[in-house]
Amino acid sequence: MGRPCPLLGTAVYLDCIDCDDKPCKNKPKYNRVVIGIDQSYNNTGISIAADGKLLKVRSIFLYKYKTNSERRRALAETLDGLLRSVCPKGKEVICIIERIRLHSQGFLNIDYIKSIGALNSVIVDQCTNYGVPVFSVDTRCWKSQVIGTSKGCPNKYGVPEEKWPTVRWLIKQGFESNILIPIEGRKTKGTFVRDGQKYMYNNDAADSAGIAMFGFVGEQDKLKEER
Repeated sequence: MGRPCPLLGTAVYLDCIDCDDKPCKNKPKYNRVVIGIDQSYNNTGISIAADGKLLKVRSIFLYKYKTNSERRRALAETLDGLLRSVCPKGKEVICIIERIRLHSQGFLNIDYIKSIGALNSVIVDQCTNYGVPVFSVDTRCWKSQVIGTSKGCPNKYGVPEEKWPTVRWLIKQGFESNILIPIEGRKTKGTFVRDGQKYMYNNDAADSAGIAMFGFVGEQDKLKEER
């Protein structure tokens, strides 16, 4: 999911913005850069958009780490390097994350709120170190304003119905290769076959792209600053 970046270290699964082998020392290239994050302990999507254009769509496969503490540490290290790379590129840099759902699976899930709250704290702390404000947006809000709908849609690719409209939108933007994951082994759930190869779509990365673009096409008064 992206070459190892010299700024981020070997444990990272995404590329920097305009990354090369040297730290970024140029004057700001963009007026506004938005980092969109779809946070989870399994697979955290991270995308970058600048001046209304989507630039990077990636994710960090946190499930590869054994404990939640290790996952939070890996996310912190990734964000630290990413922010070092991105911040010099924009006159204004902000981060948008998905707002915590108070009712998960139809009821008030205290364990979920605590765990995601800890993950959010990692994001806020790292961004604060670089003077980058963090905002949250409601899931239905960014989907309706960026994708055009917050309703699910059946599909033949094994993508959860509520995720498919965003995946389809991102494919139309020309980013299919960024979310197409080759699958080996017996896994069948959420997969499809193309030209004899089994794949699945990285819907978490796709969600992060939609969240990043909300910073340009969404109603900004719907954002809530996280501290």
